Amino acid sequence: MPIIVICVILASLVESFLVLPGHLRGTFARMGRYRPKGLRKKLDVGFARFREGIFRPMLSAGVRARWITVALAIAILTSTFGWVAGGRIAFNFFPVAEGPILFANVDFVSGTPESQVAQYLEEIEQAAWDTDAHFGGGLVRTAISRKGLGESGDWERRSSDNIGSVLVELIKPDERSVRNRQFINEWHARIPKAAGLENLSIKEPTAGPPGQDLEVRIIGSDLESVKSAAIELKNVLNEIPGVSGVEDNMPYGREQRILQLTPTGEALGLSVENLGRQLRAGYEGQLVQVMADNGDEVEVRVMLPDSERDRINSLEEFEVMLPGGGAVPFDNVVNMTPRRGFDSIRHVEGKLAVTVTGDVDDTVNNDNRIIANLKANTLGELETRHGVTFSFEGRQADQRETLADMQRGALVALILIYLVLAWVFGSYGWPLLVMVVIPFGLIGAIWGHVLMGIDLTILSMFGFFGLAGIVINDSIILVTFYKELRQQGMAVEKAVVEAACQRLRAVLLTSLTTIAGLTPLLFETSLQAQFLIPMATSIAFGLAFATFLVLFLIPSLLAIYEHSFLARQKPMSADTLEDQAASSNQTG
Repeated sequence: MPIIVICVILASLVESFLVLPGHLRGTFARMGRYRPKGLRKKLDVGFARFREGIFRPMLSAGVRARWITVALAIAILTSTFGWVAGGRIAFNFFPVAEGPILFANVDFVSGTPESQVAQYLEEIEQAAWDTDAHFGGGLVRTAISRKGLGESGDWERRSSDNIGSVLVELIKPDERSVRNRQFINEWHARIPKAAGLENLSIKEPTAGPPGQDLEVRIIGSDLESVKSAAIELKNVLNEIPGVSGVEDNMPYGREQRILQLTPTGEALGLSVENLGRQLRAGYEGQLVQVMADNGDEVEVRVMLPDSERDRINSLEEFEVMLPGGGAVPFDNVVNMTPRRGFDSIRHVEGKLAVTVTGDVDDTVNNDNRIIANLKANTLGELETRHGVTFSFEGRQADQRETLADMQRGALVALILIYLVLAWVFGSYGWPLLVMVVIPFGLIGAIWGHVLMGIDLTILSMFGFFGLAGIVINDSIILVTFYKELRQQGMAVEKAVVEAACQRLRAVLLTSLTTIAGLTPLLFETSLQAQFLIPMATSIAFGLAFATFLVLFLIPSLLAIYEHSFLARQKPMSADTLEDQAASSNQTG
């Protein structure tokens, strides 16, 4: 997008230097003979009446009370930023258009019969079709049950005997009035509960940055503390309105046996490593020979009979060989403790970690508000109780990185704008007067989001950047004309008012043409274009409010600047002032 904008601006420069002069030549040649009439004459008369009868008196009053004008503008700016800082308007990093794919994941306790999992998946699939019928039918294209396969919101797959999923494909979002979140809520309400069900979540894969709306990483030193913290966090998230599809990436798996040497076993010289080798040899087999058979390799392994290997109580009959010779019963040297295992154990940078994920319905809640609430009320207590640490990953990490980059980019952009203006004006003070309108332009951009009922997004930030480059155009027009009047010897107050009145048409045309070009996008109803509307809102509303500020705030700031010690005043003769007054009356 920046490359396209730069190319367009370069093309406009070529047009302004090579094409526009030819057009102006013809226009100026006919200017003396042209007499407006009809609608054009009415528009010119109406504009002149507005400029001289309404705008000029208001502007003169604002310049006379210049400090009050500036104070009001600062008060509006402060209250607007306070509105944002207070969380009254939400920030949604990257809103994405919904897609046609939904899937429901189910997790049963380990050992659940596969037939029970398959039957429950059929019930979920039937609930999807019932939901389709509830909304009038024709929404669901296909529904597929997948036993033993689960899938997360970012298309990460996992497989196990006690899990399953149902994939549902809907028609295109633009072809239906039922939104995905409505369908998910109704579908979830129609799915019955089942014995042994540990988790049921319905996910909605989306495009855009990888990751999910909520992605909390928990890092700890042992499995039990990390998993316990994850379970408690999931319970908290499930109670928050608008949050759904909560799950973690370390689900429980099959039951395990934790073996620990007794003092007797240690006294006999046994070690965990030695015990592990003997158990592996007995139950998985010890490779003793590799034979060749018609070009194939055949491994020969020695192991316990299948009748013993398939029985868990065969461990109690296992004979452990001692390092010094002889054997002892397994129960005499090992303590065995049952514990639930995990399908997968994950590590991040060498540390044990589990990630809790969830989806957020933007129409009900906001992920940034949820995260702020978790930091303030939940995570600190969980860290203390379980000895773990929390971090926000996925889209939140992308958001932190992107906003940091944008802050640096904004600083560089402002410096470049200042240097260009300082070079053009040949002054260090005048560029500040031109650029002061930039933060005030954000007032209109922010309140535009409030009026449109949309959240601030990363595209809104891009709109702020574009707005900064656009709003100073009006300031440049006004300040340049003011400097010309001052060089002719006109007084400060009269020059700022005259400059604003004479440049009123140019300033309005510059702003209104841009706003008119963005208006169709503001009211676009296509779901695929929704993520562009915040950027158009920032530019259109920000430019509209900034235009108003340019016409009232900049003249007041010019008057303040010219009466300060920073400005270098030039003496003006009485004859010059009379000539400029006469010229002003003729212009009016």
